[in-house]
Amino acid sequence: MAVSIAHRVAGDGLAIVGALALVWWLVAAASGPAHYAYFQSWAVSPIGYLIMIGLTWAFFQHLFSGLRHLVLDIGAGYELKTNRTFSILVFVLAVVVTAAIWCWLLVEKL
Repeated sequence: MAVSIAHRVAGDGLAIVGALALVWWLVAAASGPAHYAYFQSWAVSPIGYLIMIGLTWAFFQHLFSGLRHLVLDIGAGYELKTNRTFSILVFVLAVVVTAAIWCWLLVEKL
C-alpha cells in the first residue's frame, strides 16, 4: 500500500512541481537575459537543488513503481514474499539511483 501511495505522490509531484518549474524556466528564457539569470540563480540555490533532487527522486520512484505494476499486470510477483521484496526494492532503487545521479552531477560540477 505504501508503494501505491508513493506512486501517486510522486506522479502528482512530477506533474505539479515539475510543470511549474518547466513553465518558469520557459517564461524566464523568453523574457530576456535578466529574467533567465534570476531563474538560474534560484535554480543553483539550496532550495533549487532540493527541489531538483526531489523531482529526480519522484521520477525514479514513479518509474520503478510503474515497472513493478507492469510485472504485476503480466501475472507475476503476487506471492507475498516476492511482492514485499519488489515493494522494498522500489524504494531502495529510487533512492540509490537518485543519489548516484546527483553525486555524479555534483562531482562533475567540481
